[in-house]
Amino acid sequence: MKPLFRPLRLSVCIVALGACSCASDAADQEYLAALRGEEEGMTREEQLAHLDRAIVLAPERASYRETHAIYAIDLRRFETAAADLDTAIQLADRPYLRFLRGLVSCQRGEFEGSLSEFDRAIREQPTNTQFYRGRSLARSRTGRYREALEDAERLVAQVPQQAESHYALGIALTGLGRFDEAVEALGEAMRRRPELLYPLRARAEAYDRLGDRERAAADLAELARRERDESLCATCRDPFRY
Repeated sequence: MKPLFRPLRLSVCIVALGACSCASDAADQEYLAALRGEEEGMTREEQLAHLDRAIVLAPERASYRETHAIYAIDLRRFETAAADLDTAIQLADRPYLRFLRGLVSCQRGEFEGSLSEFDRAIREQPTNTQFYRGRSLARSRTGRYREALEDAERLVAQVPQQAESHYALGIALTGLGRFDEAVEALGEAMRRRPELLYPLRARAEAYDRLGDRERAAADLAELARRERDESLCATCRDPFRY
């Protein structure tokens, strides 16, 4: 499975570590071994074992915890990921960690609790558009559709090329009962990234609420067919894993 996130590209990590005296540090060697696993065909379990050893050797390094959380997310070990992120934030708080913890909270069904994480990430780094995607979806999950729409419209204005922007817009519009517009937005998401499954599921719901049972059934049938494809990436199936 390909990684969902890369804190740094492997080559950058190697150069950065090679330029400092800690290049021979045993903890960094374990950390680099975990990162090299992306190119060497390691399983996530093998990569996590390297990170576990790195953390034992240098528990104060937040980057190890962040990467451990990311790999735990890939394995859907959300409680482990949340604990990793709690520690990383204590060691070296930054907006991306707050955003990531917000996503993990959503994965655990804690949508209300995720909002403070997204709010803080946005407050500290308001130009990072991915933070607004997370907050828009979380706001929709908590019934705050007008606020979700504000975030989604900002996304469509700033990054219209991203399918996720149109998906967030479609979800907010569905919540507001604007089903025709929702169908259009979700269709745009699918045109931009046809491999994504979740806009198809959402469009089926919008069609159903419009009373168009035929199109809703067609979308659900297509969704069922495509869900059988085991090669689909996790991020194609789950809007909280981008």
